[in-house]
Amino acid sequence: MTPAQAATARPAGDRPVSGGRPVRAPQPAAPLSVVEAPSRRSRSGRRRRTELAALLVVTLSLLAVVLGHSMLAAGQVRLSTLQSELATAQARNQALALSVAQLETPARIVSQAEQTLHMVVPPAVQQLPSVPLATPLPAPHVLPAASTSGATAPAGGTTTATTGTTGR
Repeated sequence: MTPAQAATARPAGDRPVSGGRPVRAPQPAAPLSVVEAPSRRSRSGRRRRTELAALLVVTLSLLAVVLGHSMLAAGQVRLSTLQSELATAQARNQALALSVAQLETPARIVSQAEQTLHMVVPPAVQQLPSVPLATPLPAPHVLPAASTSGATAPAGGTTTATTGTTGR
């Protein structure tokens, strides 16, 4: 083939290029069809739902923080109230303990006994002998009582009256 023939004889689909080399046109591999682009509404709807979900999460977490803070504040108020009640009760307890201590003093008891109850100090104090409590005392001897309706004296001749106590 001569160069003139080569220039005129070209395979189908080739185009001459100024550089002398032929360039093939692209051939479709499969039949092409028109595909619609996703609508803007579906994109904006997904975006809007995502934004709403994020807003809901932020709102709920802020609500949880506010709720926790209010519970903490209520607990602190209750604790402050209990502490003030405790301080008041402790002060009252100390005042009552001081009052009891003042009422228990021997000098006050003696003056109260002398002034209100008209008691006097005895001129002499007599100590009683110690009696052991482990040994039992003998049973007292009791005589029957004499009646005034003409009863006779018991056989023995004399009647004695007893007080019912034995010498301790």
